[in-house]
Amino acid sequence: MMEDEMGNESSEQMFFEDLILLDKDFQNTNKFFEFTFSVLRKKGYVNNSFLDAIKKRESSFPTALPTEPYVVAMPHTDIEHVIKPFIFFTRVKGTIPWCEMANNDHVLNANFVFLLGFNKKNGHIDLLQKLMSCFVNSCFLESLFHAKNKHEVFTLLTSNINL
Repeated sequence: MMEDEMGNESSEQMFFEDLILLDKDFQNTNKFFEFTFSVLRKKGYVNNSFLDAIKKRESSFPTALPTEPYVVAMPHTDIEHVIKPFIFFTRVKGTIPWCEMANNDHVLNANFVFLLGFNKKNGHIDLLQKLMSCFVNSCFLESLFHAKNKHEVFTLLTSNINL
């Protein structure tokens, strides 16, 4: 793990092996956010305000994408709730019901969640485009789904999503 780079402002690193969660079961988005918030808060990535902010934003602007063959959600919130930039990747055991982006009435079953933490204004547009280009690649999604451990996922993420 690259603990020494975590606080480095100039580093573009957003993926960390200790922020990869594999095959955990969540009944709903609230349970997901509560679990990930406790991890992120303990590790110093987010402020106390993050949990309420992410839940509120997700309820107003849902983030599940109807990607094939696996559905991806990419929740994020405003920069003032984030201390250090990160991407918390989760491969869910089963799926989480998640409202579709731009269509609050339609619920998808998310397989992957990329919880995004930005702390610079407008710094996320380029990253979102890079992520989206990977999400439409079914081979990439298949690889994530079948990865055997955190290290394999970390390698897939860092080699396919050049930050």
